[in-house]
Amino acid sequence: MENLIGAFVFLTVGGSFLYAGYYIRSSNRRMQANGIKTKAKIIDFVEERSKDSDGYSQTYHFPVVRFTDRNGIQTSQKLNSSANPKRINEQIDIIYLKKNEEYEIMINSEFWKIYFPMIFIIGGYLFSGIGIIWLINIL
Repeated sequence: MENLIGAFVFLTVGGSFLYAGYYIRSSNRRMQANGIKTKAKIIDFVEERSKDSDGYSQTYHFPVVRFTDRNGIQTSQKLNSSANPKRINEQIDIIYLKKNEEYEIMINSEFWKIYFPMIFIIGGYLFSGIGIIWLINIL
């Protein structure tokens, strides 16, 4: 019974990673197809702390960028991806979509567009594969 639970845990984790990877890739493709490319300047960093299940505290630095949209409106917004806080005043390439009064922003780099979702997808296939092999060996 424990082996069966272990196999299903690997399948569940693998499926979750696959879903996340394909969702991120789909979202990135939508941003690339419909978004507007521009330059932004990192003007500040927001520091956020989180604790993992072992009680260790981790600090993340989320850049706040300023850019001018295609309508000439200057906007500042915190990005959802952490970065090195020493990059202040650096120009970066971004892609943005405006929905109502909110902006969806993605850093326009190969890492965020290709490699980041692939990490999840590869991890998903690995965990799912282990779960399937484990399940086959049990049955």
